[in-house]
Amino acid sequence: MTNNERTDLGEQIDKRNPYSFLDKNLPAGTSSMHLPANFPQLPIEEDAYVTGSWQFRDRSVRIAKAIRIPYTYQDAHGNIVREYLLIGYEGSGSD
Repeated sequence: MTNNERTDLGEQIDKRNPYSFLDKNLPAGTSSMHLPANFPQLPIEEDAYVTGSWQFRDRSVRIAKAIRIPYTYQDAHGNIVREYLLIGYEGSGSD
């Protein structure tokens, strides 16, 4: 993956952040989604599945591996909330 592809992927993930609507005063090109200050020290949780599937668009999708990445946002009351970005890798899990 090139640096431009990494940047593009990050921008696409951020654009779909469901919490962006909470802060109408953000300057253009900034985000309400933030990695915790100690992010480099936080373990990204990882799990592999022998049998596992997620329902997506009315069909069952085989998930071989999933990772959970922590991030924070500020809610409408000014509280800092910690949530997770969950990424599921679709596939057979045999490679």
